[in-house]
Amino acid sequence: MNFPDGLLPASWAIGAHFLLAPVLLGLIQATPWHSLRQRPDLLGAFILFLGGVVLLWTARAGLPQNPGLNLHLLGATILTLAFGWPLALVGMLTALLAVTGLGLSGWHAFSINALVMVVVPVTVAAVIHAVVRRKLPHHPFIYIFVSAFLGGALTLAGLAAAASTVLLASGAYGFDELVREYLRYIPLLMFPEAFVSGGLLAILVVYKPEWVVTFDDESYIQGK
Repeated sequence: MNFPDGLLPASWAIGAHFLLAPVLLGLIQATPWHSLRQRPDLLGAFILFLGGVVLLWTARAGLPQNPGLNLHLLGATILTLAFGWPLALVGMLTALLAVTGLGLSGWHAFSINALVMVVVPVTVAAVIHAVVRRKLPHHPFIYIFVSAFLGGALTLAGLAAAASTVLLASGAYGFDELVREYLRYIPLLMFPEAFVSGGLLAILVVYKPEWVVTFDDESYIQGK
């Protein structure tokens, strides 16, 4: 989902600019830029996955009479687990810039789209992984099926909840219309999101674990 220009009140778009600004400032300091500079293979993988996210966001379904209520896969869990939350934010913001440049999203609504489509999903994915890592045994199957598979589904649900809250609170849509045109389809989208997230992370931890910063052999494999 993303919001086109004019769907939300102008005050909401302006307020989102002020909320996004400190996130961007903190992101500049938190992002491990040196890891991309020092590892060309990781940079290439990051660009490849970034292109995949752009493709996921452009392959969307929706009706013209329901602006903003479009459906597409997200990819936030993959980026968050593979590259860490700072680079995931950078990648998803870049993807949002790309789809906005393609005319699939509004420039005036960029900040509120960034908060809902980028900050919320990456935060949900990062928190889920942190809780799983702290509370559950460190095992590859738990990483793949809970952090990646279940995490992907819950991340998409978090996006839907955040977007629906914004649309309801702003008066853009009523609850019955949201349920009929958007929310009832989210469970159908959660499984493919989970399948793509879990499947890709499973392939990566087997063949390219060095590309997954949240997975280390010593913690998850040795002694298992």
